Order: sequence, then C-alpha cells, then structure tokens
Amino acid sequence: MERIFDEKKVAACIAKSKYYSVLSTMDVDFYLIKYEKGEFVSSPFQTESLFQIVEQGSINIYIIRDDGTRYALSSGTADYFLGDMDIFYPRSGDVYAEAAEPLTCIAFSIDKNRETLLFK
Repeated sequence: MERIFDEKKVAACIAKSKYYSVLSTMDVDFYLIKYEKGEFVSSPFQTESLFQIVEQGSINIYIIRDDGTRYALSSGTADYFLGDMDIFYPRSGDVYAEAAEPLTCIAFSIDKNRETLLFK
C-alpha cells in the first residue's frame, strides 16, 4: 500500500472522478492510496476507518465463513464506494475487501470527518 499526498495528483484524480461535483465541495483532507493485487483494502484487522472511492482497478468483497470458506459479497471497479456503512454503523467484523488487481482509491478518514459527512 502506498499513500500519496501530492496535491496535484490528488486534484487530478478527483477532477476525473464521476463524483467530482460532490468531492470538490467537501472540506476534507483527500489523499490517494495505491494497492497491489492481493492487498487488503479493508479487513476486520484494520483499525483505521476510511472512506474510499475506487478510481482505477478492481476489488473483491467477501466474508470468511466459520468453516474457513470464502463467500463472495460483491466486486467493484471504478466509482465503487468503500466505507460508506462505517459512517453510520460500527464496523463489521467479518468483511474483507481485497485488491483483485492494482488499485487506486481516493481516500479520507471517516473518524476525522464524521461530522462533516453527517451534516453536509
């Protein structure tokens, strides 16, 4: 995982986003995260709550059943949201999101921006 804070790169990515009209009005500290294939984008073991929008690449979302088997919940490509449920509900302890290929996401902290998100 690589976090990119370069303002020009972040602004360029936001400008290309389907959600530009909303993102451009938000007063939050955006950054980019690049994941390699197989890296966890989110998992029960991560403590940081992030809202992420897939800009390039794809992800697989699944749970691990009690018997150890994987159960697919969803998959996503460009414009897919991650973390939207974490704004309103406690984090689920069994959902994994994994990069299915190299992945780039626009990201920001939910914890630091919860009030902005809820009252925007």
